[in-house]
Amino acid sequence: MAAKVDGLEFERIIQSSFRIKGGGLVVYIDPHRVSGGDKADLILVTHDHFDHLDPSAIATIQKDDTVIVANAPCARRLQDKGHVVTIDEGQSVTEKGVEIEGVAGYNSFHPRGVGIGFLFTLEGKRVYHAGDTDRVPEMAQLGVVDIALIPIGGTYTMDEEEAAEAVKAIKPKTVIPMHYGYATGGDPKKFAALVEESANVVIL
Repeated sequence: MAAKVDGLEFERIIQSSFRIKGGGLVVYIDPHRVSGGDKADLILVTHDHFDHLDPSAIATIQKDDTVIVANAPCARRLQDKGHVVTIDEGQSVTEKGVEIEGVAGYNSFHPRGVGIGFLFTLEGKRVYHAGDTDRVPEMAQLGVVDIALIPIGGTYTMDEEEAAEAVKAIKPKTVIPMHYGYATGGDPKKFAALVEESANVVIL
């Protein structure tokens, strides 16, 4: 299912995997179980767990000039996959005209250094993909966030209640829940009710 949000098209594929279209670009985040569809201009990978770093899915959507942006552990595993750019927490790069910043994302299942979140600008909109994380203090320091992709599964990430508290810290205009319904729990309708007026919720 896909939805237009602030002029960008978001499609949640599975888990925390997204295809985002805007500004003439196709951006994938944590592509997993992708069997076809648009080829990628940019691929962002948050960490190296199988449901986020999926080499076969990456191969399916790659083209000659696709740029992969990933943290150091992922970049090492993807070094034979073409143009791979390493980014870690607190670093930023610009690829395909898109400003991309690596931001904190961690919990007991994903210690700091294992994964990151991404904050990037597409069509003038700042999009935040939290990665696999709990609510962390750094979320309050992201600045303006137009659209936030937030995990709610509760097994390896925040649950619905903690995710709703994270939304209050991030203050996005729109939030899209992710990381639910695939090897984890998580109820997006419960999350939406908890968020209430804090942000517009789009369920994909």
